[in-house]
Amino acid sequence: MNATTHNSIHKTCSVAVFCAIIALQPQKGTAATLSNGWNYAIDSFNDGVTGPQIGGGAFEFYGIAVKETSDTAFIAINSNLSLAGYADPLALRGNINYGDLFFNFSGQNFNTANANGSLFAVRFAEGNDSGVATTGVYSNVTAKSVTQTNSGFSNLNQFNTVVASQGGTPSMGDLAATDPYFEQTGDWTVLNSISTGTKVGEINFLTPATLSALGLNFAQFNAVGSQTIGFSFNKSAMPSGSYIANLFAECANDAIAIKSSFEASSPEAVPEPSTWFATLVGLSFLGMGAAKRKIKVKIS
Repeated sequence: MNATTHNSIHKTCSVAVFCAIIALQPQKGTAATLSNGWNYAIDSFNDGVTGPQIGGGAFEFYGIAVKETSDTAFIAINSNLSLAGYADPLALRGNINYGDLFFNFSGQNFNTANANGSLFAVRFAEGNDSGVATTGVYSNVTAKSVTQTNSGFSNLNQFNTVVASQGGTPSMGDLAATDPYFEQTGDWTVLNSISTGTKVGEINFLTPATLSALGLNFAQFNAVGSQTIGFSFNKSAMPSGSYIANLFAECANDAIAIKSSFEASSPEAVPEPSTWFATLVGLSFLGMGAAKRKIKVKIS
């Protein structure tokens, strides 16, 4: 293996599971699945690249899920990458983390929305290479690539080729691996980090107990990464309507996208996560916790 191939394969970038309070029968994960109020996008389980390993390594992303109330958006990510990141001496900082989570309500492809400054994004990994100062929700966002300084892939076509050549199945959750929504070729074209933006809200990290009480259950899709990262924010920080949200590792060793929508937010105050937990536990004692499950067909 020559140096170029070795560097292409060498990368690094994942999240664990806690059972929901409402027992659900395991089922095969499919794109755009609505279960217990959570909308799930499940990624390929064998397309994360960690050094020569394809699938199941430190950079495997398993799924992302979104839940909303009238006021609050809840996000959960299941992978093998912790918020502390992955130590790699070939990365500029010696550590590779999550990129930022982007939301695109414009109906345009990612590059066009980026050029127009119409993206929204959430910085949730405090130790990453984001161009904004603190964690939180941002509007008027432009994106940049940080893969070059994180020993990463130059473009998505390179990533897809490496994964497929080693027997993996590249995918991106609700989007195909080759979906033209993203630029597929070129030099350092994976835009995975906030470059500029205006902060419009804070995020609240959610404990495993709170996520479980809210009905989160990645295990029903056999998405059992070692990490589950959850946070919430006030929906008023973003528009209502349909969106595509996506997340890359800083090295682009895996990625996931979800198609969903937000209803218009309520002007009422947002309950703290601890209040949600207490409320849901109380409802479970009253026999009101059982949630109906339905499957939402993916719309291309």
